[in-house]
Amino acid sequence: NIMKKNILITGTSTGVGFESALLFARNKYKVYATMRNLKKADALKSKIESENLDIHILPLDVTQIESIQFVVNTIIEKEGRIDLLLNNAGAGFAKTTEQASEEEIRWVTEVNYHGVVFCTQAVLPFMRKQKSGQIISITSVGGLVGQPFNELYCGAKFAVEGFMEALATYVSDAFNIKITCVEPGGISTEFMTSAIKKTAVEGQFATGEYLPIFERYLAGNQ
Repeated sequence: NIMKKNILITGTSTGVGFESALLFARNKYKVYATMRNLKKADALKSKIESENLDIHILPLDVTQIESIQFVVNTIIEKEGRIDLLLNNAGAGFAKTTEQASEEEIRWVTEVNYHGVVFCTQAVLPFMRKQKSGQIISITSVGGLVGQPFNELYCGAKFAVEGFMEALATYVSDAFNIKITCVEPGGISTEFMTSAIKKTAVEGQFATGEYLPIFERYLAGNQ
């Protein structure tokens, strides 16, 4: 029985994280699928049962360092190593800078940028010791090109790009840790729904002088 490689994936309740967990498990990885809210684990649980997949669900909130360390330590205790980290957890946010609260600005940065940094920081010592590993971050086309009404989200994703790019300049050669960014465009997932719900539906999306600009932008994207 060849030792399976193991992977830690964040944000696996829906969308890209959910599909990635299934994809890696079907390709003979041992998957540690994590999510902030375990009440959202039902869809994944039923796939695990119906396909008999090697997926283990753990609670992980990427904004809480203790939560990250707990999961990493759990995997290390069981496996002795972590082969891959897939930084997928993130949250969409569309609101003008002027109309976003301090709390929202901190939150969007926390989830999309700091979460990646702290998860990466947690696995690095183990990957360095084992002289192998790969860290993949799902960023966004919004991490390459600024998009209207998305500046706070784009700012956080640009930060992830810079972080990953700079990290790659030395850990790859020195410790054989591969660093990868995946930059998807818009994907129709729960992510989009919750991004819109968090902003537009609350009626705080774009008001006053921003409203006509926003309506033109929406019309162009229909």
